[in-house]
Amino acid sequence: MYKVLLADLDLNTTPQNELISYNVDLAYNIEDFYNMTYNNKYDLYLLNYYYYDAYRELKDTGDTTITLFTDEYYDINHLKNVFDIADDYIIKPINLQELKIRVEYQLKKLYNIKKKIITYKDLYFYTVSKQLYQKKLKVKLSPNEAKLVEYFLCQVGTPLSKVDILDYLESSSDGTLRVYISKLNKIGFSIRYERANLSYTLE
Repeated sequence: MYKVLLADLDLNTTPQNELISYNVDLAYNIEDFYNMTYNNKYDLYLLNYYYYDAYRELKDTGDTTITLFTDEYYDINHLKNVFDIADDYIIKPINLQELKIRVEYQLKKLYNIKKKIITYKDLYFYTVSKQLYQKKLKVKLSPNEAKLVEYFLCQVGTPLSKVDILDYLESSSDGTLRVYISKLNKIGFSIRYERANLSYTLE
């Protein structure tokens, strides 16, 4: 499940509506924004222009997270500033269905899911059928194993907390997760466990 940081008080009800399929954290002020971006890895930021300076500081550290800005009114200077360092600029009042489409577009562009095939070494995962192939041979996976494969493939190199993975799989069984990971590693994935922060990373 993609992780989104939302920092716009006018959109606080959005996660319960148009962004329900994402894992959304809410930042209520600049301090929240700093803390959340320091302690978490996100796939997308959705920020009010009020956060522009804080985001620029974050960008200067090398952060490459997809970022969409919202603004209270159209300002050509704001527009220029945003497209110098971010990905999209949306003027209020916001059509929430349009917002959802813009978010989905950016995530699809990032992970190249438009091709509906994600490749890793000699493995090919079809995102529509949820089928994994090794070269031309179909690899048999359970529904939860297929979910786990897609989850990792969309976030290669990102440490994923064990708690988040279990939530995504709607499971509380740490033992079952270890069995899944062991099977995927035998297939050809390189999933490393970090005991220090209780996370798994697909390398």
